[in-house]
Amino acid sequence: MSIPPKPSAEASVPVATDPTPRKGRGWTAGRVVSLVAGCVLGLVALGFLAGGGWATWMTNTQRDSTGYLTADPHVLSTGGYVVTSKEVAELAHGPYSGWLGTVRVRVTPTDPTARVFVGVASTDDVDGYLSGVDRTVVTDWFPFDTNEVSASGSAPRTAPADVKIWTASTAGSGTQTLAWKPSSDTTVVVMNADARSGLRANADIGATVPDLVWLAVVLFIAGGLLLAAAVALVTIPVIRASK
Repeated sequence: MSIPPKPSAEASVPVATDPTPRKGRGWTAGRVVSLVAGCVLGLVALGFLAGGGWATWMTNTQRDSTGYLTADPHVLSTGGYVVTSKEVAELAHGPYSGWLGTVRVRVTPTDPTARVFVGVASTDDVDGYLSGVDRTVVTDWFPFDTNEVSASGSAPRTAPADVKIWTASTAGSGTQTLAWKPSSDTTVVVMNADARSGLRANADIGATVPDLVWLAVVLFIAGGLLLAAAVALVTIPVIRASK
């Protein structure tokens, strides 16, 4: 009589199975969306923080002793009688509206004996004063670009200082500095004080930008809040998916 083989210990141990999957495991569609949104929001936050850093750097290191942020100088040159620009007014009432504060233009003629006039007036008044006068128009300061406007070639009928149209003006030899609160529809004029033709001078433009410190604070706060939200959107789905 044969004896049946004894079952092995391995075969006699029941295998436990859990038919219900663990709900916290794996990447669901919602978790993927949260991860992607967190990454995008993190990039936006870094942009805000970088902007705050730039504003802090500008206000702490780029202001001169009088509190102005000044752009690189450019050479103003014309074979006509005058150089004009509406760029300051366009900046003051464009995307930078309300941020410029006081604007300053400094003009230094290359001829130290030359007397130069710098003034700002409404565009209509300037166009009336310079009707028929050849001029050079500064069409852009950033980057610097000009356009020659040919008219009848006649000189201005009156010296600029004798015309009562200017909101602010200055004239003399050496560096001439003009500062004013910019307004819409105005034009800056640079010309020889005696209204003769031919002008060459170095010029720069600056502004106080008084709210730059507050801009830095707002950018830092917004960037910090967005970064915190981005970290939460990224870490929460990663932790839950790994459980």
